Amino acid sequence: MTKLSYPDSFRRRQVHEMVLLQKYADIITDTVFKKLFGDERFPDLMIFLLQELIPERNISSIKYSPQEHQNGFPEGHGIRVDVECYDETTGTRFAVEMQALKVRNFHDRLLAYSTYIVQEQFGIGLMNRESDKWDYSFPQSYVIALMDYDDNAQSDAIRHEYALLDVDGGRPFTDRLKFITLELPKYHDPADPRATALDKLCFALHNMRTFRNRPEYLQGKFFELLFEKAEIAKFAPHEVIKYEKDMLTQWDIDEYVGEQVEKGVKEGLEKGLREGMAKGMEEGMAKGMKEGMQKGRAEILNCLIASGMTIDEVADRLGLTVDEVLKLTGSSH
Repeated sequence: MTKLSYPDSFRRRQVHEMVLLQKYADIITDTVFKKLFGDERFPDLMIFLLQELIPERNISSIKYSPQEHQNGFPEGHGIRVDVECYDETTGTRFAVEMQALKVRNFHDRLLAYSTYIVQEQFGIGLMNRESDKWDYSFPQSYVIALMDYDDNAQSDAIRHEYALLDVDGGRPFTDRLKFITLELPKYHDPADPRATALDKLCFALHNMRTFRNRPEYLQGKFFELLFEKAEIAKFAPHEVIKYEKDMLTQWDIDEYVGEQVEKGVKEGLEKGLREGMAKGMEEGMAKGMKEGMQKGRAEILNCLIASGMTIDEVADRLGLTVDEVLKLTGSSH
């Protein structure tokens, strides 16, 4: 067994104590999401989610599929979907991803996932047919992403559906493949009588670890089961350990960003103070404050870019122009 260093063991104990204070686990974490929505013994939560996201499919029964998809090329990398299942009646496929952080090219990643899922369906539509001709028919496939961030700043909608369309006329190129995204932080007041089931779902998923009890306005079988299965006291010991590892990883990411911001501001202020002694306190302090803020912003920008966000996404999120982001980070197109 690997012996932990003091800092590592201390941080793990901190996370352990933090988890002890929670009644319900954070569903956004990989371990908990798969436990609640990917357990073939209890498909009710996934069925409810699919019913709300795709009501026209009238889904009542699902089967889970392996999440591993192998690349056909020797040096290629396969993929692993968080949860994958299919409608037992129609064969419709569903690949569901939980994304906690905004990363670069996430939409492209979803498209890449769809190619694996579609390829594995070739020939299914050919079964039990009189013709033996290969017609490339396959069941409909949906790639679904639950995002714990604002993915579309220009829209207040929490659910978005995408498909392959004719650029000029908007006519469907095919109805076999669709993409659905659900932006969890955009829910409307769940206590409002006008709140939809999706509003309440997003509210619950986004805030689960902060609850001490289930709110009165989250009624029904789905929410009863959701809160029951998210209760940490009912986790197996190995599930608690995996959950704590997930929380530690998220904590490390948050702490790193905070440290970089603080470091940038501090270094800028110190530089200004040093220069102020030679050039005049007032001028030096003003310059130091300005450079400190710039350095702090530069650190934030670089952290965001390193996390996978594009220059355009960083500019949009922080209200800057692309040129301002490039100047602050010292980057170029």
